[in-house]
Amino acid sequence: MAKKITAMLLALTLIVTLFAACGGNGDNSSSTAGSSSSGTSSAGGEDSGTAESSSTGENTGDLPTISLMVTCGTTPADTPAIEAALSEITREKIGCNVELITIEIGNASQQMNLLLAGGDDTLDVFYAGIGTSFVNVASQGQAMELDSLLEPYAEEMKKALGENVYESGRINGKLYGVGRLLDQASVPCFTIRADIADEFGYKNGDKIDLEKLTKLFQDIHEKYPDTPIIGPNNGSPNIGDSRVDSLGDGNKLGVLGNAGQDDTVINYYESEYYTELVSYFKKWKEMGVYMPDLLNSTEAPVDYIPAGKCFGCFAGHFSAEMNGIWSSSNFGVDCASLQIYEDTVAVTPGAYGCINPATKSPEQAAGLLYLLSTDADVENLLINGIEGQHYQVLDDGSATYLEGQDITSVGWCLGYSWANQNSTLSIPFDYPADYFDQLLAANASAKQSKAFGCQFDLTGVSDAVSACTNVVNQYANPLAAGSVEDFDATLQKFQEDLKAAGIDEIIAARQEQLNAFLGK
Repeated sequence: MAKKITAMLLALTLIVTLFAACGGNGDNSSSTAGSSSSGTSSAGGEDSGTAESSSTGENTGDLPTISLMVTCGTTPADTPAIEAALSEITREKIGCNVELITIEIGNASQQMNLLLAGGDDTLDVFYAGIGTSFVNVASQGQAMELDSLLEPYAEEMKKALGENVYESGRINGKLYGVGRLLDQASVPCFTIRADIADEFGYKNGDKIDLEKLTKLFQDIHEKYPDTPIIGPNNGSPNIGDSRVDSLGDGNKLGVLGNAGQDDTVINYYESEYYTELVSYFKKWKEMGVYMPDLLNSTEAPVDYIPAGKCFGCFAGHFSAEMNGIWSSSNFGVDCASLQIYEDTVAVTPGAYGCINPATKSPEQAAGLLYLLSTDADVENLLINGIEGQHYQVLDDGSATYLEGQDITSVGWCLGYSWANQNSTLSIPFDYPADYFDQLLAANASAKQSKAFGCQFDLTGVSDAVSACTNVVNQYANPLAAGSVEDFDATLQKFQEDLKAAGIDEIIAARQEQLNAFLGK
């Protein structure tokens, strides 16, 4: 789901840094990277990352005010109006007002560190996993244990979110956060101009394996030798891999193979999955289908594909068909997304609704987490804003901008479904009306990883994680971008440097924790 957000933010010339483990997996999620949502950013707003509280109406008495984290690109101009509308609901249902604290993506880590430090600016309800690590937040005492607080709401929340999602926020048996319900499984796909796909016999949503994709590249290149086929995906050319569970790590420092059905943690970069990919990177380089100097491109696909500078790029979404619809809408040119792998793996959520132990009103904070999980009016207000002011509902039941409005003029961060507790309760924005039905169906059909709900704590091997991350940064993108001369030698050096950096320590730590999680 992050993909859409990034494209919109780039359209507004914002500098965006997304966390690597959206959706619990760097490939599946989103943030990452490859997964998209109907999210956009608002152009109007303040320079500050924290919105001012609006007046929440008269006769509010001594009701407490709960501060709630909202993620956006810049602080939207109409934040006070959303606060007021939300507080009308929460005063009636859980006896509190709500203040929205906007967390701007570009400096989320810095803002979260300050807001969780206590004092007058304490953030009551927040999402660990956006600018923070859920495991770190819980281990540092910045997330309240929730079992007793949420007991009155637990069954209804489990029904709304799914018991597996609700229970995934447990660490050492205690619930410290409530998993967000998003697309749990992402399919890697190649997005290409629809007219080119059609010319060679493909349409949006079709399935294609790497061998057939390579044949398609070859056929296109023979007819259009002057136009590169593989372009950048927001700074990265990399292709996701739904054949493995990356265990919440976009760098894949230890994964589960067989779509997460295996229970032995392996070194991805020595696996058959990765060596096969590298063999195709080599073929594509030899064919000449990469955009030149791909690694140094900092622009998004929207800057290249519509202008004819390249034909396509790799992407990720729970549905190739939905990704094609999104791309067509946002690129301004009809696109087709082709699904590369059959397997999809449902992975642990990447972010969790938490309550700060420093809150002065824990019962109301728990009530707000309940509403965020179960109340359609609350979620749609936070995601799409106020009907008639920020969006309109079309005849098919989906939402879009009002006449004359667009991303540069609307006063709320429309469609930020990926950053909310239960996006499926909202009206799909610039997607088909059954978008969330399809998302839930995709979740249900994916193979749930054996590690679903396992929260890995790698603080004991943090030096190895840092060193191996540097190694991945050094080698993975150059290989994926076809920017090396000797693929076999580079892959061997990549594997050797990971060994020297301590990847075996990381794999051993993950295996020990997974064994404990599985009761071995």
